[in-house]
Amino acid sequence: LLQESIIVALVCTLFLMHLRSSVVVIALLPLGVLFSFICMRMLGINSNIMSLGGIAIAIGEMIDAGVVMVENAHKRLERRGGADADDATRRAIIVDAAKEVGPPLFFSLLIIAVSFLPVFTLEAQEGRLFGPLAYTKTYAVAMSAGIMVTLVPGLMVMWIRGRIPDELNADLAYRIARGFAAFLKPKRVAVGHDIRLTSPEFADAVAKGLVDSGVDVVHVGQVGTEQV
Repeated sequence: LLQESIIVALVCTLFLMHLRSSVVVIALLPLGVLFSFICMRMLGINSNIMSLGGIAIAIGEMIDAGVVMVENAHKRLERRGGADADDATRRAIIVDAAKEVGPPLFFSLLIIAVSFLPVFTLEAQEGRLFGPLAYTKTYAVAMSAGIMVTLVPGLMVMWIRGRIPDELNADLAYRIARGFAAFLKPKRVAVGHDIRLTSPEFADAVAKGLVDSGVDVVHVGQVGTEQV
């Protein structure tokens, strides 16, 4: 958990250039894991490689949703000049950003949690093997869905303040794609985008950079961020 938090902090700070924003994302980890352990205690589930594996899988989905929420708030502040606005305007911008992506993130996490329900029907050896993984993953993801529309917006209002640096733009995405093609020399690359407003623009820039480098690009359209 500590290593995952450090990696998330470094990545968020690198791309958002805002240390306090990474704290918002990291806050999801201990809360989701704690809720899973509480449920494990209540249900008498032992800590083994399968139950802990379910938590490890859920961590990626929790972080993914938190990054989408924070990045959208950054983009809204950047576009509407929130860094130079008064505190009330900044709060309103962040709340609007949370309202925009909060419901899709909430229901996407619920869908992920529900997708593991068939595992609970397994019996005998299969049920004993995969049951703990399904329980812990479902509890962690369900908890993060609730946190995403309750605690995270409040944390963003508290900690996303001060100067908001310019983020990734289409020109930089184009150059990254050219560098990617020159270094790895792929023959074909699938390019997609998520629900963020800026994603289609970045996906087009990446696709253009790859095509200009002689790479065959397959456009997959809008997909979940865990697949991008």
